[in-house]
Amino acid sequence: MAKTVRAIGIPAPNAGILAGNVLKNLDNPGEEVRFVLSPGAEVGLDAVARKHGYTLEFTKADAAVEARMVPSGKSMEEVDVSGDFCPGPVITVGNILAGLPVGERLKVKSTSADTIADVAAAVTSSGSKVVGEGVEGDRHYLVAEKAEKQAAGAAAAVDRDRVLIVQGNGIGNAERAYATFIFSKVAQSMGRKVTIFLLMDGVSIAKKGNAAAVKHPAFDRLDRLMAEVVAAGATVYACELSAKFRGIEQADLADGVKLAGAATYLQLLSDPAYTVVNF
Repeated sequence: MAKTVRAIGIPAPNAGILAGNVLKNLDNPGEEVRFVLSPGAEVGLDAVARKHGYTLEFTKADAAVEARMVPSGKSMEEVDVSGDFCPGPVITVGNILAGLPVGERLKVKSTSADTIADVAAAVTSSGSKVVGEGVEGDRHYLVAEKAEKQAAGAAAAVDRDRVLIVQGNGIGNAERAYATFIFSKVAQSMGRKVTIFLLMDGVSIAKKGNAAAVKHPAFDRLDRLMAEVVAAGATVYACELSAKFRGIEQADLADGVKLAGAATYLQLLSDPAYTVVNF
């Protein structure tokens, strides 16, 4: 995790003197350091960074400048998602960010500006930050920075941190059936807690053996996608009434799927922490 030093109000060259003293007296020599400065105070910091074996990057805003000093030779992780189609890039980036320490950065490149825009939306929605964007040759890129995850109470107070996906179509509508679990994987890659509620014909997806018969050339078999989503922590409910109509019992359901009644469904719908997606 990077060390952050706030020095708003300290002008140049005093800000440079402060930066030099901080770099000389680090508890963990070689760690990344960020200085938050008043505009203009960054003058001369490049020489300070070079003297102590650091490279310097700036992120500028109206009221402050962030000077990021990274030990020379320490490279930022990069991933090129050119050619991948939705939701592949979002899932790839989400999984990489999940494994990075807070404060580390990831450069994401693609030949598609639309893909980078989609990734940017996912990064910010997950609580991390986009700290840079641009074009290099035929590649559009962004730089994402892993941010500290908000406490559960704080996140619920300011944002919806859970997704409820409601599916009323069965395996006869393969596109909608796939969408249930593809959207779930995207939500999970963005740090969302996912709950899936299958009702009406949707419960047929959860009957043992049914999803294994559904395979689109561009995606893995449907039952495998469902198993991946469950293994990643999703809760999957099958409507008890809909199951009864179709002669489906708990023992007939795939692993990880539970029967639930109307009260559970209505409680989920009324919970403001959930964003609801219907298929």
